[in-house]
Amino acid sequence: MGLARASGRNLVAKLDMLVEGTDVPGGMGYRNAARKAVAMCVSDFAAKGVRPGSFMISLGLRRGTSMRQVRELGMGLRDAEREWGVALIGGDTNEAKELVIDCAMLGFADGIVPRSGAKPGDAIVVTGPFGFEPAGLRILEKRAKAEKRFASEAVRRVFRPTPNLEAGVALAPFLSASMDSSDGLSRSLHTIARASGVGLEVESLPAGEGVREFAKQNSLPLRELVLEGGEEYAIVATLARSKLPHARRALSRAGATLKLIGRVAGVPGSVVMVSGEERQEIRDAGWTHLG
Repeated sequence: MGLARASGRNLVAKLDMLVEGTDVPGGMGYRNAARKAVAMCVSDFAAKGVRPGSFMISLGLRRGTSMRQVRELGMGLRDAEREWGVALIGGDTNEAKELVIDCAMLGFADGIVPRSGAKPGDAIVVTGPFGFEPAGLRILEKRAKAEKRFASEAVRRVFRPTPNLEAGVALAPFLSASMDSSDGLSRSLHTIARASGVGLEVESLPAGEGVREFAKQNSLPLRELVLEGGEEYAIVATLARSKLPHARRALSRAGATLKLIGRVAGVPGSVVMVSGEERQEIRDAGWTHLG
């Protein structure tokens, strides 16, 4: 995410590329793929507390793409415009071996919440449940077993990721550090720890309702599902404990909730799971491009 001075305010810019082979699971249509490409950028704006104003799209389309698919892409971009109040202002189209949607999003702000501001004693918070999306991907791609209602919710979250922009804007004034969780909760925690030069202690896993049962049903490690899956598009942040009540009230007005999962403490750069006297290192794992 970039920040540059323009007309007395900071121009905030974000680029994100959706590639069919890595970002579009089987069963996701072109409409939802186009919407997801915009959601990926919105998620980063939400984590920084910035309301985007416009975006541009560059499309790579394979030869033989049908007019129906092109119309679906257009509908997905229109869905995103309406959902997050952003305007599509231009773009480009070229031929590619698979669908590629490159989104460039722009907005203006006085500043952004950094990744480097976490301080010892701060609380660690998240804005959403974790584990649904990794479970949904396993249901779609690996035929994992799941109760019908849970499977429906998990797959819906995969096909229609919904970063909460209003929650991010409401929460930002209270935060010392933040980023989005699309690459996995563990990866976000390690990034904040390194950038801020602090240690993080996680005291509770923010598992979504039914995630624990899904993990048990499929003999999957719960910690791996919640910490390393990614695709949640929630906000991972730190803030002074004295600001927690104010942040919770602001987030409630935005229709969201804040979950306290730990504190800033320990060896700089480390991320550990703390349960009573037991301490276990949380590995830096999640989505890695070209990994």
